[in-house]
Amino acid sequence: MKRRLKLIILIILAATGMVQAKDARYAASEYKYIGVFDQGRSAQVIKTTMYLNVMRKIIRTEWQKGYDIDEIKYGNGHWIAVFDKASLQSHQTYVVAGRWEAIDNILNAYWKEGYYITNIEHGLAKWLVVFEKNTPFTNQAYERRKTLDAFVSAVNKRWKMGYDLIDIEYGEGRYTGIFAKGGKYKGQALTIRSSWYMMAKMIRQYWEKGYRISNIEFTLGRWMAVFSKYRNEKKQGFETAENIENFQKIFEKRRQAGYELTDMAEGW
Repeated sequence: MKRRLKLIILIILAATGMVQAKDARYAASEYKYIGVFDQGRSAQVIKTTMYLNVMRKIIRTEWQKGYDIDEIKYGNGHWIAVFDKASLQSHQTYVVAGRWEAIDNILNAYWKEGYYITNIEHGLAKWLVVFEKNTPFTNQAYERRKTLDAFVSAVNKRWKMGYDLIDIEYGEGRYTGIFAKGGKYKGQALTIRSSWYMMAKMIRQYWEKGYRISNIEFTLGRWMAVFSKYRNEKKQGFETAENIENFQKIFEKRRQAGYELTDMAEGW
């Protein structure tokens, strides 16, 4: 069956007033963490630190306990990582580099060994790129563009080639998208909004169409969300928190209610 790929790019330069979003407790102009939660039981744990060298120690400790990195984020002075119990087949590693060029130089070697990128993050002028072995992926690529229009065009071309967009990050003056073939999605859409108020409304609309958030980012004053259709659709929700302490409390409440964190972002 031909893949139904849909690209919706709607950029609305709305004024950042103190209008409350229906789904969020915080005004559009206030800094916030966003957590996306899917229904499902897991053994997730969340760890945070202000320092990358400390986060590297945390990652090593969690690996020794049998946990893998699910999500990693830098925002508002904190490195945040969410870990989940690793499967017997999985194997993770990661690379930290000051420039993307250093990542580009090692990609082919990692791909030949069966490792694929599952997560990228840029913080404090450092790239942290997570690689994983024994994923469902069969091929991988990336695109980096200086302008949003050029990035959107590159995403559309990759979709036509049969790739899924699995992660977006902005760093070193460029939008970076990570793509893969063989994943769990059966259709994707990309939406861009300049306020959280408008993005929250779009999330509701896409949920009604059977899409779920698979990636959300805040880049250069704009919220970017990748919506995907899954083969096994789950209930989804999102939460906002004004600081990392409250985000951790929300994470635990959601986990106790039978939800697991699938993505997070931070912005205004």
